Amino acid sequence: MRPVRSGCRGCLSTIVGLVVAAAAIAVGAWVVIGLFQAPDVERVRFSADDGVRAQRKLLELARQRPRASTVITEAEVNAFVTRHLDPADLPLVDPVIHLRGEDAVEIAGTVTIGRLLHDSPVAPLTDALPAGWQTRPIWLTVAAGARVTTDGRRILRLEPRRLTIGRQRVPTFLLRLVLDPGALRLLRITLPADVGSIRVEPARVIIERASSPPRTSSADHR
Repeated sequence: MRPVRSGCRGCLSTIVGLVVAAAAIAVGAWVVIGLFQAPDVERVRFSADDGVRAQRKLLELARQRPRASTVITEAEVNAFVTRHLDPADLPLVDPVIHLRGEDAVEIAGTVTIGRLLHDSPVAPLTDALPAGWQTRPIWLTVAAGARVTTDGRRILRLEPRRLTIGRQRVPTFLLRLVLDPGALRLLRITLPADVGSIRVEPARVIIERASSPPRTSSADHR
């Protein structure tokens, strides 16, 4: 059996290298294409009345006059965010919020590439992008779990469980790298003292009033 010539070994290494490089380029192109593809987003139908009802319910909570339980529907949540909040304060444009149940919330919307990269590790490269690319919208979808914690105050925390850019799923820690701190504050909401718990059910959220300690009458101190 003749030994393999060193020249043939070199040819084989080159071919293998080209195949690996081509595969890497194909995977990279597939990932990039996925980032710019729009996901299938199911819009939530709502009316102006839904926004008014949500605003009234939230005002009652803010004034610490909640009922035993307050139910806010998915339509009311979307109407309030879309019609009663300043768009400049929202991290995403035209957000769509789905209440999935089992304390799961899904938020989808668009953000420009320029804003997405502004606070990321590659922010210095943003200026090198063409102006058309910087203003190009890209979809961001965050699936989070909702829970109430108490550390002196009651806090509603939305803990990211899944992050998708376009149609491409990416690690959730990237959310804190690509969104500015002002946007991330919406993941941590201070609640009125009278709010005891919050449950996310399919298409609605239920806010339960905190149980008050029994009042002691003057006769009990005699």
